[in-house]
Amino acid sequence: MVPPGISRPVPEDVRTAGQLWYAALAVGLVQLIATLIAQFGQRQELAQQMFDQVKAQQPTVTLSQVQAMTTIVFVLVALFWLVLTGIGVAVVYQLGRGKNWARALLAGFGIFLVIGAVSTLFGFGGKGGAAGLVAGGAGIVQAVLAGGAVFLCYRAESEAFFRPPPQ
Repeated sequence: MVPPGISRPVPEDVRTAGQLWYAALAVGLVQLIATLIAQFGQRQELAQQMFDQVKAQQPTVTLSQVQAMTTIVFVLVALFWLVLTGIGVAVVYQLGRGKNWARALLAGFGIFLVIGAVSTLFGFGGKGGAAGLVAGGAGIVQAVLAGGAVFLCYRAESEAFFRPPPQ
């Protein structure tokens, strides 16, 4: 029994899993930047497609307005993913404190990343030249890091760490 106010030592596997998650989040930022670069290179085509769709509903809209909206969308997507990365850092921190909910949440996210990496690996979607290639590679590396972290969090020593201490 661990007396109140005294923390249990963090198992090495959980510490390593936390480091792998932090690395996966950093690689996710690399993936975000590469994806935005790849998409930004195609912004004219994206704006034209959006303009063609919006023009029927709002005849007064101009192509330059749609291009500006496209740029704003890129900025909003980047901010959204930065906020999500910050939340991810907070959840990984809670993982290191032994919170089982953090382990479960990160396991679900890890599964999501692995499924995404499998689709990237087999080439479903994805274009954008070198930036697209970097984004795809970063997604695969991120999934490998996350998969390893999830595995480490469910080993026997880690499992005991996430269970509440006996009363």
